[in-house]
Amino acid sequence: MMATTFNRWVRYNLFATPASSVVSVVAIPLTLYVAYLAAKWTFVQAHWSVISDNLPVLLVGTFPRDELWRAVTAGAVLSVLVGITLGLVLMNGRWKSAAGIGGLCVALALATLGVHQPALAGTAACLALIGLSRAGASFFPSLTRAIGLCWVVGLGAICSVLAPAGVSNWGGLLASVLVTAIATLLSIPLGILLAFGKNSRFPSVRIVCAGYVELVRSVPVISIVYWAWIIVPLVLPPQFHIADLVRGIAAFVLFYGAYTAEYVRAGIQGVSRGQSEAAQALGFNKLDENFIIVLPQALKAVIPALVGNVLDLFNNVPALFIIGLTDFLKAGQTVLANPQYSGSQYEVYIFLFAVYLAIGALISYVARRIELRMSRGSR
Repeated sequence: MMATTFNRWVRYNLFATPASSVVSVVAIPLTLYVAYLAAKWTFVQAHWSVISDNLPVLLVGTFPRDELWRAVTAGAVLSVLVGITLGLVLMNGRWKSAAGIGGLCVALALATLGVHQPALAGTAACLALIGLSRAGASFFPSLTRAIGLCWVVGLGAICSVLAPAGVSNWGGLLASVLVTAIATLLSIPLGILLAFGKNSRFPSVRIVCAGYVELVRSVPVISIVYWAWIIVPLVLPPQFHIADLVRGIAAFVLFYGAYTAEYVRAGIQGVSRGQSEAAQALGFNKLDENFIIVLPQALKAVIPALVGNVLDLFNNVPALFIIGLTDFLKAGQTVLANPQYSGSQYEVYIFLFAVYLAIGALISYVARRIELRMSRGSR
């Protein structure tokens, strides 16, 4: 039965027409040959010791080595938040597979710790927490309503743990993920306010909000980051110092708040006019009408777009290099700056590519799952 299904798939997808047959005959051997060369280089020729030797730099940047426990704690909390979110979004009942993956990662963490590789052990432990948290969240679907609060509390706890080590020392993959999460949470309220401002009945509010959104969406994110780095010290008194990372996060919030505003405004316009009229007939004031009746329906319609916005934000975090921050990409370049590893460009950049691809694929998958669940609920 399985062979029949496979043969049918090959026939209709690879050899359905003479043209597709020619393309398949040429492309399949070429693809297999390229895959063979890639596998040979990956498992035989590549020197992956550059990654294991510099994994702390790639994960946490120049974080003080005597306070690494703070970074480990932050990574553990972040892993739990990611696992809970995946468990609540997927809700497909496959908690056993997630628990199994978590158990394998626990075993891997213990094994790597036994051979004196604490960085690899910590990475495996974080992956284990993601799997176990994802499995546990499947049993508590009621947490869906509090997922936003969980992220706010969790990120607050992470910042409290990391702050004593100095904000300027945050770096690596941990900093990239934190910038993405914090900027996402702060840009959503800003975007909601701007969306309602563009629909305001007061011309001054409407013009200011529309002008801000159009101005920000007309320039690249790197210019907003540069403005935040240069202009903020000129505006504030000399005795007030804001860390570069905080200014970078503020720049991302201001930039992606404008894009969020357009998504939310599109969702508001998609809400039936009858909803507002029904709210007015029931005696709701304008504020209650917007935030109790209209906004929940608008956000439900644009959640996939907002999740996609998270992916775009994460991919643009390397723009923070212009203000001297060590994000994940910059950490990889820092490793290559060491003459001992200057000849390992392929290994380092392929590792960075693989991590970016894994995180981007995960975010895209979550967006598709959310869109699928919403489409089922709207039928």
